[in-house]
Amino acid sequence: MKKTLLLVLSLILLTAALVSCGSSNENPAETKDPLANVVRTEGPKVETTAPATSAGTKEPPKAEDYDYFFKFDAPKGNPRDIVYNYMYAMSQVKWVAAETWTTTWKGTADFKVNLTYTKGKTYYGVPYSRTNGTLDEFQQFIAADGTFTPNSPYYEEIVGNHCSSSMVMAFQQILNFTYSGSLKPTTSREGLLKYPDGIEKPPSRSATNPDDYITANVFSHNGQDKIYEAFTTLDKGDILYKNIDGSGHTRMVSKVEVSRSAAGKILPSRSYVYCLEQTNAWADSKQESTWFIDRKYSFSTLWETFFMPVTLCIYHEENPVIEDAYVMMKGKNTEESLQKMFAGTVESTFPLTYVLIQIKDKDGKVVGQDLLYYYTKEYKANLRNSTYKVGLDKLPAGEYNYTLRVGIARGSVEIENINFTKK
Repeated sequence: MKKTLLLVLSLILLTAALVSCGSSNENPAETKDPLANVVRTEGPKVETTAPATSAGTKEPPKAEDYDYFFKFDAPKGNPRDIVYNYMYAMSQVKWVAAETWTTTWKGTADFKVNLTYTKGKTYYGVPYSRTNGTLDEFQQFIAADGTFTPNSPYYEEIVGNHCSSSMVMAFQQILNFTYSGSLKPTTSREGLLKYPDGIEKPPSRSATNPDDYITANVFSHNGQDKIYEAFTTLDKGDILYKNIDGSGHTRMVSKVEVSRSAAGKILPSRSYVYCLEQTNAWADSKQESTWFIDRKYSFSTLWETFFMPVTLCIYHEENPVIEDAYVMMKGKNTEESLQKMFAGTVESTFPLTYVLIQIKDKDGKVVGQDLLYYYTKEYKANLRNSTYKVGLDKLPAGEYNYTLRVGIARGSVEIENINFTKK
């Protein structure tokens, strides 16, 4: 029976067309696109057993060990609400395009990205991008008049996020949860992710990698009835993850509606999971957001399109503990050091999301900048490496202002702000 089921699943999989994270259809009663099609997560192509969350310290760091020390207090409330509310906030941020551009691939495209933004038009949501950005990071590039000027037109470079990275940034509100790693329960995610009760991890397809399996293996190993029952247990902040070889898509659950027969059997075509997701397509004909909000997918469609249910372990703890996060710096800059080279190393206990170094002239114009971003599992950054990217050594004599801002998913802090005169 399992062999037959696996064969059917494999045949369905082979007929799916390779596209990316979304569909531009209007919001129908049930959304079958995007994933009657295959979508891409930009997650790692090869799952590994290496720890994905290793650099965070178990004991809080000590302020006296650093030249700069800042604490981001743990958010209070239900972890599910904290995660979902942050994801929703990313979908709602309002901005106006300062210029016209089209977000496309810079390099080789393995799925379609073709999003044209029009100067003067109002948009909503963090832009679709590969760079693992946060709400705070994107807001650093929104001017006082509400306009956003892209740092690049390219998908690989523009400040923003995509389906899986947007969800990871939401999970980082409550967990030391790196982008590097899968959104399925792997060895590296032990204690962080799990399948709903009743769903078992399937045998690996590899003798050397215990995490070499895809959605089809999960479905065939557990069977349709158990998967449908697992869908009924999903709640706000949970994950629907399409995992096929080399591709996939992720959705964040907002709520579930279950219909059963008089005998209590699930009616999969009339039971739905509502989702919030970041995509590579316009949400509707207005073409003002790439975020799909409360799109609903029937259990039968999720089965047919290979979306498996996943949940965070912390959601199921009786007394969940959310840790404070810290940003620190060893070394510091002075008017004297800024004559030659940046000094200092920034560190964090939760994953860094960006480091922004700017030099402005006396009129407030940015004359040198380095944005360190597209981080996956970094907890440390050496500022010395930014000296030549900013052009500190080539500044003509004059008066300047230097700022250093460091961000994690919970927010950012300006660590240094120094006026100096270049001699």
